[in-house]
Order: sequence, then structure tokens, then C-alpha cells
Amino acid sequence: MRERIRGYTDAVLEEAAASGRLPDVTAGVAAVRDLVAGWEELAEVLADAGVAPHGRRGVVSDLVGGRIADDALRLVLYPIDADRPADYAEDLAWMATRAAAARDGLRQVGPTTVGRHAALERSDGYTAAVLEAVRGEAALSDLEDDLFRFERAIDAFPQLADALSDRDLPAQVRSGVVHDLLDGRASAETVRLAVYLTRIGRPRDYAELLQALVTRIGEEAHRRVAVVRAAVALTREQEERLSAALSRMVGQQVDVRTTVDRGVLGGFVATIGDTVVDASVRSRIDSLRERLALPDASPTPRGGN
Repeated sequence: MRERIRGYTDAVLEEAAASGRLPDVTAGVAAVRDLVAGWEELAEVLADAGVAPHGRRGVVSDLVGGRIADDALRLVLYPIDADRPADYAEDLAWMATRAAAARDGLRQVGPTTVGRHAALERSDGYTAAVLEAVRGEAALSDLEDDLFRFERAIDAFPQLADALSDRDLPAQVRSGVVHDLLDGRASAETVRLAVYLTRIGRPRDYAELLQALVTRIGEEAHRRVAVVRAAVALTREQEERLSAALSRMVGQQVDVRTTVDRGVLGGFVATIGDTVVDASVRSRIDSLRERLALPDASPTPRGGN
């Protein structure tokens, strides 16, 4: 079972529960599970890697579209792209069990958090479901801005960062902290995404998960986000020039998100995904120190052989 399927399912079931549609969604997913389990020819087509994903989606949509709840259709279509064809029947079975548990109000017993890699993947699935209701580049940009401001707030307030990374603080408490800080100050989608990270990831990974989420939203809007650390706040004109330069460098529109870091002394350090552009004074000083530490970097004494 791919973690992104778990995340996507969490989001869709949340929405169904909020609107009272959980019984219909549960029934729809169970019906498709039973249909695939009882129809050998259909199961073979849906498990055939030689059939393109859009073809398999078309088969499922033609068979059950309009016959099951829309959210149930969203769920049964998602694994076609998110997992191997051979695992489709198993994915359906898991989704049906998960939906039934949500309908009956059952909660998982024991630890619910996962490691960093799994949390990133699960967050990706959850985000995919949430973004299906976010229309237009402007809305995506607003969502990205909300999340980025929250990320910067965590950096600016050590007590908040400590609370969100405290492994002794229950996830429910950390979720409450995030919800109380953002509710009424950011969009409902922002609150959902930021709170979800407290539920799935280890506390020490929260800041990294949030940063990855900001990048993910930027990419969804066909842009990339450069997190820039500078010694002083940049003017709007400076940010625009830097954005243009970084965009030329990576061949894609880059939005600049600036935070002040006195440690860079001057210049800036820009992080774009896995790419780091270090044009800081601190970097040049460190480089000079390294060069001066080399034996051949010392000046030759006058008159020496």
C-alpha cells in the first residue's frame, strides 16, 4: 500500500464526514471492491500494466460513474495512477476497510505517526485531494503564501518551534496549537494541510514537512519557490530582480520568499528544492579561510628557494 493512497483517502473521508456523506462513500467503495473481486475479466484488465492508466480509469468510470457517490469514485480512481496495476484490488480492499472504519467511528489503536519519507509521501496524497477543490493560480498562490507565512512564524518564535517538535506533547495537542493559530487567519485548506502534518509525522520532522508542502504547492501552480536567506530584508525591486535571475537559471518561473538571517553577513543564500545558490559573504569568507589553510596558499618568503 502506497503511503500517498493513505493520505489521499484520509482527505476524501474527512470531506465526506464533514458533509454527512460517509455512508454513501463507504457503500460505493465496497461495491467497486466486490465488483472487481467477483469479475475475473475486469480484474485482469485493471491489473494489466500494458493498459494505459487513462484506459483503466475509463473502464472504471464507465462501469460505476453516476452509480456511486462522487467521493467514492474519486477514491477508486486514485490508485490507478498512484500504485502498480497489480496492487489495484488490494488497494480497493484497504480503502473499503478504511472507509467502513471511518463510518463506524473506529480509531486506530497505538502509534499513528510514520517516518520522514513515509510522511512526505502521505502528505503528498493528502495534498493532492485537498488541491482538487482549489481552483486557479491565484488561489494556489494565496495558499502557498499562507503556508509560507506560517513556516516563517515557526522560525521566528522558538517556543512555537519547540512545541511543534516536542515528542512528549501528544499529537492532538500539537494539532490544536496549529489549528488555533491559523483558524480565522488563513484559508480552510491551509488549516487542513498544516494540521494534518502534526498527525502523521514525527514531531522533529514537522518543519521539514511544512517546507516540502510549500514547495509542493508552488510546483502545482507551475512555479518554483526559492527560499532566500539574506542579511537584510530585500526591497520588492530586489526580490523581482532576484526572481528573474533565478528563473533564468532553472528555466522555470521562480517565486522568491525571503527571510532575514544575520548569519549570512551579506548577499544571500537561495534554496530551490535540492538546489542551493550560495552568494553570501559568509560563504566567501569561509572559502577564503579554507584556501589560506592550504600549504600552497601561503606566500613564499622573500629570498626563499
